[in-house]
Amino acid sequence: MKRFYLLSIVGLVFIVVFIPQKSFAQCTCTGGVPATPVSYGATIAMTKASSLSFVLPQFDPSIGTLTCIRMRDTVSCISTSFALNSGPDSGAFQFLLTLFSKVNGPGFNTSHTFTRTYPYVNGYDTLAPYGMPGYTRTYGPDVISSNFPGTASFGGNPAYLGTGTVTLTYSISGGLIVADGPANDTTSITTTIGGKVWLTYYWCPAAPLASSINNFSATKKDKHIELQWLAANDQSNVTYEIEYSKDGHEYLPVGTIPSATHAAGTVTQYRYQYFPSVADVGELYFRIKRIDVDGNFSFSMIKVVDLNSMVQVGIQTYPNPVVNTIMVQFDQNQNGNYLLELVNITGQVMQQRTALLSGTSITKFDLTSHLPAGVYFLRAKDMKGDRQYVTKVLIQ
Repeated sequence: MKRFYLLSIVGLVFIVVFIPQKSFAQCTCTGGVPATPVSYGATIAMTKASSLSFVLPQFDPSIGTLTCIRMRDTVSCISTSFALNSGPDSGAFQFLLTLFSKVNGPGFNTSHTFTRTYPYVNGYDTLAPYGMPGYTRTYGPDVISSNFPGTASFGGNPAYLGTGTVTLTYSISGGLIVADGPANDTTSITTTIGGKVWLTYYWCPAAPLASSINNFSATKKDKHIELQWLAANDQSNVTYEIEYSKDGHEYLPVGTIPSATHAAGTVTQYRYQYFPSVADVGELYFRIKRIDVDGNFSFSMIKVVDLNSMVQVGIQTYPNPVVNTIMVQFDQNQNGNYLLELVNITGQVMQQRTALLSGTSITKFDLTSHLPAGVYFLRAKDMKGDRQYVTKVLIQ
């Protein structure tokens, strides 16, 4: 009787890190400028697990336009195989070990196939009748592969856009079979797998930002999304076109507002209400397109509204990426003392300051030290302790 055993699930340990990468040669921005890479990595500790899931951050579309994604992995594999002759007679056996390793995610998969023939030399092993001395064989532990590389590259899949996370799945299957010999055998394997997985986003800066559009916010109300912005020194014959997107990549116009001309030095406030349709689910992306009389246009920052969330983020930062100063903007005017903290991805507070807000929604956070490029989080805490806001920041 022939039996076949697969691997069993044990566990996973992984670490998320920021890893600088060189630009992927095929990902370029306008004019052939190489796209900017941002990478996240997960380490798979050596484990006997046959299926693993790990979570990595999505690409925040408010930073720029996602053009390409690249997944890389390296796998090391150590396997021990066991075989026995379950028949009443001795027999000459040759065994074949086959392992299949895969990493899957939205829009891609990579796979590795590892094989090994036993015995190593002489072609066959003679196993004694069942229960007699010499009726079993153990092969290994053998290093089947060491840091074996795999890659997958693809376009800006919408599943990777947002301020949440994306899940990648690692799996391994296979077993030991009789390549040649009697049919009476029982085989099993124990395989330990480990390695690293990297997810790299390649992005380009969005279209030129409209310097005259300030304090742009998008807030979910009862049945609509409230868009607000300020414009200083508005010119005549300027049109503000409201655009929205379901994936952060393809934008559609949903309405327009003509400029309101006032005396020089004045600031005009604009409001627009967007009513989601039944087809609008999950995250929606909004931006304002400013078009002047000559047809020249520029864009506001991008704001993200999650229709599934009961509470909006309430805070935005710009520019993103940032070099020296982070502008912190609340969705509404605030009053009180706030503790602003810049936190790295491991939770360490890298820099902090306090800010007193009085009827304003904007304050600034100057970077006083040179921080490694990467992803950070800006955390704003009400000193009274009843409110806290967090948003992602990319430092160049």
